[in-house]
Formats: sequence, C-alpha cells, structure tokens
Amino acid sequence: MRIAVAGGLVVLAGLSPVPAQPSAVQLTACVVMHTAALRLNQLDELIANCTRSINDRTATPPMRGEALGQRGLLYARRWSIAQSQQDASNGIADISEGLRLYTPTDARLHQLLLIRAQLHVGTGQTAKAVADYRAVLAIAPNDLAARLALRRLGEPEM
Repeated sequence: MRIAVAGGLVVLAGLSPVPAQPSAVQLTACVVMHTAALRLNQLDELIANCTRSINDRTATPPMRGEALGQRGLLYARRWSIAQSQQDASNGIADISEGLRLYTPTDARLHQLLLIRAQLHVGTGQTAKAVADYRAVLAIAPNDLAARLALRRLGEPEM
C-alpha cells in the first residue's frame, strides 16, 4: 500500500547536518513543507535532524512534540517508498507521542491523523485507522480521503 503525504508545516533550511544550536533553530532543520518529492537519503537526513531535536534536553515538550510529529510524517513517507513495517510502526509511535506533547493547529492535526490512519491500515490496525479517519472527519467533514477510506474499510462515515 502506498500513501501520499500531504503538505506540511513551514519551509525550512537545507538538508545539511545541523551543528549544536538552540532547540528552536534545530527544530527547523527537520520540518519540511512537502515530503513527497524527497529521496530516501534526504528522508534519512531529515529523520536524523528531527531525532537531534527530540533528544535535545533544552527542547520544550511542545517543541519535542512538533519534532516527533514531523519525524512521524517522514517515517510515513519512507514507509510509502520502502514498505518497511518498522517505518510504519515508528511513524505511528512518533505521531501519537507528538500529539501527546503538543496541540497542533487544526490543519496540522488533520494531516497527522490522516497519515497515522493510513499507517494503521498499512499495519493491519483497522479499528485504530477507523478512529483516526473519524477524527479527521470531525475536523474536516468533507475530507474525501477519509470518507473513501472508511468506505473501503466497510465502515459508516458517521
């Protein structure tokens, strides 16, 4: 199963390794606008940048949560290319923990839930996928991707 990762958060700096720097600046080294066009080596580099932000002891919980959410999206993109179950599991775990640590905008929450739902489907966790798709529809009642996914899963849209 392939997924397309929707647009993201903010535009960031290049993909070169990030030296030791303040957390807010370091966080920007893992956040990208679109992940769809990235190559595997670029994804690996961005995942490493996010990991540095997540492990930074000076990062606030919301900053760590944002980095976890972004790393989850990057794992999802890598999973869509390589079909690694570990990437799907990592993506689910990172998005879930990220949502625990920070409250994203509705648009970002919509994106994170939609991608996590797709990862749940990809790992056979359909009940969790259904819950996420329904949460997406609570935010964006006309979301076609969530509606179609629920139909494919044989679930009522709401």
